[in-house]
Amino acid sequence: MMTMTQDWLNHLNNAQRQAVTHPAGPLLVLAGAGSGKTRVLTHRIAYLIAEEGVAPHQIVAMTFTNKAAQEMRERVDHLLEGQAPGQGSQVTISTFHSLGARILRRHAPAAGLSWSFSIYDDADQRRLITRVLDEAGDERARADVRRLQSYIDACKNRGWTPDQAHEHAHDARAEADAELYAHYQRALAQAGAVDFGDLILGVLSLFRNHPQLARQYSSRWQHVLVDEFQDTNPAQYEFLDHLTSVHNNLTVVGDDDQAIYRWRGATVANILGFEDANESAARVKLEQNYRSTSLILEAANDVIARNDRRHAKKLWTERQGGEPIVAFTGADDREEAAYVAETIFDMTRQGADYDDFAIFYRTNAQGRLFEEQLRSWGVPYRIVGGLSFYAREEIKDLLAYLRCALNPNDDVATARVINTPRRGVGKTTLEKLAQATSVQGVESLQNALLLALEDRPAQNDLFATRRPRPRNPAERMLVETVEELSGVSRRGIQEFWEILQATRDDLLHYEELTPILERLIERISYFEHLERTDSESAEDRIRNVGELLSAIEEFERDPNSIALIEAVQEAMPDDLDDLLTTAPASLRLRAFLDRSALVQSTDQEGASGQAVTMMTIHGSKGLEFRTVFVAGLEEETFPSLRDQNDAEELAEERRLAYVAITRARDRLYLTNARRRRVYGQFKDTVPSRFLLDIAPERLIIDPRSAAKELDYARDRRQRLGHPSHEFPAPQIPAQHSPGFDFNQAPAADEAFSQESFAQEQPDWESNFSQTPDAWDVRTTPTGDDQLIGATVSHTKFGIGEVVAISGQGDKARLTIDFPAVGQQTVIRKFLKILG
Repeated sequence: MMTMTQDWLNHLNNAQRQAVTHPAGPLLVLAGAGSGKTRVLTHRIAYLIAEEGVAPHQIVAMTFTNKAAQEMRERVDHLLEGQAPGQGSQVTISTFHSLGARILRRHAPAAGLSWSFSIYDDADQRRLITRVLDEAGDERARADVRRLQSYIDACKNRGWTPDQAHEHAHDARAEADAELYAHYQRALAQAGAVDFGDLILGVLSLFRNHPQLARQYSSRWQHVLVDEFQDTNPAQYEFLDHLTSVHNNLTVVGDDDQAIYRWRGATVANILGFEDANESAARVKLEQNYRSTSLILEAANDVIARNDRRHAKKLWTERQGGEPIVAFTGADDREEAAYVAETIFDMTRQGADYDDFAIFYRTNAQGRLFEEQLRSWGVPYRIVGGLSFYAREEIKDLLAYLRCALNPNDDVATARVINTPRRGVGKTTLEKLAQATSVQGVESLQNALLLALEDRPAQNDLFATRRPRPRNPAERMLVETVEELSGVSRRGIQEFWEILQATRDDLLHYEELTPILERLIERISYFEHLERTDSESAEDRIRNVGELLSAIEEFERDPNSIALIEAVQEAMPDDLDDLLTTAPASLRLRAFLDRSALVQSTDQEGASGQAVTMMTIHGSKGLEFRTVFVAGLEEETFPSLRDQNDAEELAEERRLAYVAITRARDRLYLTNARRRRVYGQFKDTVPSRFLLDIAPERLIIDPRSAAKELDYARDRRQRLGHPSHEFPAPQIPAQHSPGFDFNQAPAADEAFSQESFAQEQPDWESNFSQTPDAWDVRTTPTGDDQLIGATVSHTKFGIGEVVAISGQGDKARLTIDFPAVGQQTVIRKFLKILG
């Protein structure tokens, strides 16, 4: 009689079966797009339990989104329900960061944290960096905050502590950044918080300092499985190394051809070097695709085969043939968008569903024209990968109130809502309160609030319980400045404090979270605040608040939430006698805040009802659609290269194209435009190398296309001396400059307009774009190079800096960076040299 396990295996192909039944030791599963990698992972977990006798609690599986983790859990439960019912729920299936948060909370004191630490998101992180800069008197502009945030994230993705960042700093700027990183970490600790990167780095520091603890976890989890391994960063790789220190039962599943997150710290080197790091590793290739037609897969193979550094593999399918891939070139980007909208409209009239379609583009900015055209044709659409639900202002406000109630040291949350809704605690007052936190014995905004609220004797008592009143005159002045707050500011602080205390009382007296949040919303008149401050969007924002209440209610009813709540409870010190902290509602709230902080934007569901899906290609990985439009296939748009000579960047762009193509099941449309508006000006384009990589016999050109050949710029490039299939940045040497210039005359004629000027130009087909990128003046060193870096003035564009020059004398063309309008090319005689 056939066992259930045998039945499982019969539903797998040979390669999948080999991966699922691998006995022990390291295993690399190279899973091509649409090859059933989730099936392999879930079947392997079930196989280890049902056939190998591995206890469910000895298995941990990690992925990158909560949605993927939930899907894996449901599939494992389904596989085991007839053979080992109930055991699937004992397997630890989690995202990397959720698992890190769980370990950190359980061992918080050893990690130098309070077990009730808050988790800061990106916006909280930026606020804290700004505050650290202000307190340190750092003169770096606020515009530098995002760069510093990226620097800190990059350090943590590499597994670097501030000390290690200092070791790797090789110039003054890197030293300054490393010092800022150290200050930032101290501010996080003072606030009783961690950021997203700390959920991994904090565990690494814990394991580095307490290797016996890492061995305990490795002994507990005898089998470690990882999904989307190509997306791991060095810190996550080290995390896995610790978890397998006792054994080497590591199964990783991924596809180096789909490694597209280098910009957020992932490194394809992890999957490419896995076998070198694990000499005994077995390798299984999953090359049979169950999604797309053979024609689509052949096009994807054409593109990705040009990447040199990759594991050799070639997707194939039993779905032979299929509809030809359609190419379309619009006269401009608006015509490209109109073509896509009209095509979808026509196909839905013939019986297709809106949900069948997806439009992919390289950057979010490209989506605007598609939105306009879809609306014009009456086609409903949803944009995926926009603002995450938990990143919306109204959601962050209410959760910040709850965070304040739970964690008195959470200064970022306190600063966010102390004056929301407005209650007279302005920026100046908040600065005085923040400055007082530098005084020993105060150290948090909420302690500073008490200074403003109590009378003088009470303030003396407050300090008497901690330390004598500050002797340092500067510190004493900071305290007195807060004590002397009065009027509207003091009343606002009093109101805010009463709200916090009332919320804490609710946490003590209610078990469920929903009534606590409802009472908070009513207490602060939050709906009235939304109506008063944002009447146009108030209805939608109030609906979002209702959705938050629904999310909390669903969380409390979800059986999977019990494990999160128990994890919070397990992390509490045994001798903790704080009634607020140990209250049932507080435990639930802490678990909910943890989960909401860890939810990724990729987990969010789109709009309800039938709709065309619009998204960037980065957001499309893991999805599939019957019909896919890949738009903007032009050089400098896709691939979008910041550095034409960066081979790694180009390889990742090519992988991105591979991902886009392999999302299509039945039909694939590849579109571009002969000219595209960039920063308000039209620019001639060159077709993407990725489009020209595809064998021509796989493609047909739509009769409506403005170009009747794929390489519509071939003649232009040949005139410039470039081979047809060579793709440098578009350049026009000085000797080939067009016979007409921009209107460089002073703006005396107010009737002049870009539109009227465009009408006077020769035909776009036979001339070249006049945008600054049309020629690379940096490659023509002849000219007065001494002007590079000079400050100049133009009557129309204002003040700018010369970044490049071509030619000599009054007719020299200068490329100038104008802050108001971006880069422009201007003839020298129409400029005033300022210095």
